[in-house]
Formats: sequence, C-alpha cells, structure tokens
Amino acid sequence: MKKFLINVLCAFVPGRHNRGGIRVRLNHPIRKWTRFAKSFSTQKHPRVKYTYGYRCVNFVVNVDDKYVFKFPLAGDGKKIAIREKRITDALRPISPIKIPDMDILDYNGMAVRRYECVNGVGFHSLGRKTQDAIADKVARQLAQFLYVVGKYDPVNIRDLKSKKTERPSIMHGWNQNDLWDNFIMNPKTFDIIAAIDWEEAGFNDFYACFTHGTKNRRAKDALLREYLKLYMNN
Repeated sequence: MKKFLINVLCAFVPGRHNRGGIRVRLNHPIRKWTRFAKSFSTQKHPRVKYTYGYRCVNFVVNVDDKYVFKFPLAGDGKKIAIREKRITDALRPISPIKIPDMDILDYNGMAVRRYECVNGVGFHSLGRKTQDAIADKVARQLAQFLYVVGKYDPVNIRDLKSKKTERPSIMHGWNQNDLWDNFIMNPKTFDIIAAIDWEEAGFNDFYACFTHGTKNRRAKDALLREYLKLYMNN
C-alpha cells in the first residue's frame, strides 16, 4: 500500500529526476543516513550537501567538502563497493590522474562508500567557448590517462574481467567508462586533478570516450588524436 500511494503521488510530479528524489525521501531513512555522514565531521556545525546520484541508484552526501558518502538505494551495496575499491586500489598507483581514496563503512549491514572529496569544476559545467579554448589541453591529459590506465593489466583484478584471458590493446583495457562526466579540473588552470566515480569501471572497449560523453566535437577529436599519437609512438 505504501509503494502504491508513493507511485500515485509521484505521478503528479514533473521530471524523472524529481520523481526519483521524492521516492528516495519517502522510501529511505535519509535523515539517519545524513546524521551518520555528519558524524565524521570535525566541525561543530558540519556543512552538508546531498543529491540522489545518476538514475537515483545512490544517495550521495557531501560533508564539509572533505568527504563524499554514497548510500546504496537498492540492496546492501557490498558487491559494488568491494569491486570498485579493488579496481581503484589497483589502478591508483599508476594513474597519471589522481583517483581519490575510498573506504567502505558498515552502516547496519549496508556498505557505505566514503570518498576523499575533490573540489573543482567539471568539463560540462563550462560554457562552450571555454570548452573550445581548453579542448587541446584537456585532451592531452585525458589521452595520457587512457593510455597508461588502459594498457595496465594488474594480476590481482583480472578475475573482474568478463573474460579473464583478455589483454590490453588499442582502445581496449581498464577504463572509468563515463569519463567526460567524471573528471575534476582546477578552475583557474584547467589542469585535471581527479577522476572520480569508478562504480561502472570495467575492462572493455573505450570507444565511447571518443564518440560519446560530450557534445563538444573539437574536444572528442582532440582526445582521439592525442591518444592515437601516444599509442603509435610507444
């Protein structure tokens, strides 16, 4: 009955993301989750921001711009959390772009992911003129990142591949899988300072990095050019 009433209520709410947010509020103890996240603050009055994440699969809490917590909205989240931590721990030492530290916390049997918060700007938050102006610089950094991480094949996470015998090749290897939406830049220099959100990372083709993810054709073309240059010259 509760779910039925919530669905009826949400039927009158415009926007898929808005409906998802209301469902989260009504179906989950987000006040308790927020209190749990705030308990890690050293401030007398913690600063808290929250969102529902892409497709409303996580409730995300930012505390003091120091930590980001992800509470799973379906299941206990353990399998996803362990997989993400294994991948990021394996790739972090060789990645030319910072991969933020991640811990797994237990909250009443739920695996809550706590990340080091990285403050900056995303590519899609910038205007088109700025995107065009920094396209080549961003492309060089991303190409180096894709090249180094993509060719790395650590033994301790080979069991996470769909085919354990696969080996890295051109445009194929470990990758973040949603790169254009998940790198953070210094807002003054536009140096990339972190690659975040490795929940959907995998060992597969990363053509999407060159063909999708951003509407800025100049940036996509520059990324492909810089990546191929690295691959062919090494």
